[in-house]
This record gives sequence, C-alpha cells and structure tokens, in this order.
Amino acid sequence: MRWLDKFRQMLVGKPDLLDDTELVYIYLPGSFEPIERGHRFEDPIDAELRLVGLGYISGGGSLLSAKKPDGAREIESCGIDVDTIDVQAARTLLRLHLPTLGCPSGTQLHYCEAGKALQDEFDGLVWVVGKPRQMTHPGFGI
Repeated sequence: MRWLDKFRQMLVGKPDLLDDTELVYIYLPGSFEPIERGHRFEDPIDAELRLVGLGYISGGGSLLSAKKPDGAREIESCGIDVDTIDVQAARTLLRLHLPTLGCPSGTQLHYCEAGKALQDEFDGLVWVVGKPRQMTHPGFGI
C-alpha cells in the first residue's frame, strides 16, 4: 500500500493499527445539538487524534431530560467516545484542545487507571485531574 493510501485510511474509518484501544469518555454538560457537537468538538478532536496516531472518535450521544408536560425533551448533556492506544497522551491532548474549542465549565474526561474509575474536570480555567469518578459509562463495564 502506498503511503498516500495509508494516510487516507488513517483519516477515515478505524485505523488498522488501533485494534487494542482503551476508552476515554468526554462528558460535555449543556445542550449541544448533534450536528453542532460534531462540528465543534468531534471533528477537530478526531482529526488531532488521528494526525498524532493516538486514536479516533468512535461515537457520541446526547442525554435527554424527562418529558415536559407538552411531551418535549431537552438535551441535558452530551458524550463523546474516544478510542485511544495511550490514555495519558490522549488526556493531555484533550485537556489542551477542549478549552480552545469552547468546552463549558464542568466538562469531564472519564477513564480508568489501574482499575480505578477516574475523571479530569475542567472548572472553566484549569483542569483538576485524577478525581474519583462517580458517573458510570457502559464502555467502562461499571
């Protein structure tokens, strides 16, 4: 395979070299419509992860509120799944780039380290890292 073909494969789809990955879950508080979430966060983060060979965005979704009396539901928060070969390096990249993309205060990175459920949380100015995590995510098996 030519180098250009390998580069194209890296930019689209699941990279061949990334079969043994771990999950980092990005929790975004607030209401971001799926297309906005994709353009604002998922696309640029996916590009950065792929360019440095750390991983890729493997999914995303929205948590909806309970139904209102009129039956409407609102987006309360969003999540983005990152599959990575290096959790520490991915966390560093995400902590650097998410604030420049305008992530809100309360944004969290969920991950596991040595069997412990942990999170990094953005307070609007700085990241507080390595906090015990209470929120569960099906990708972590808890």
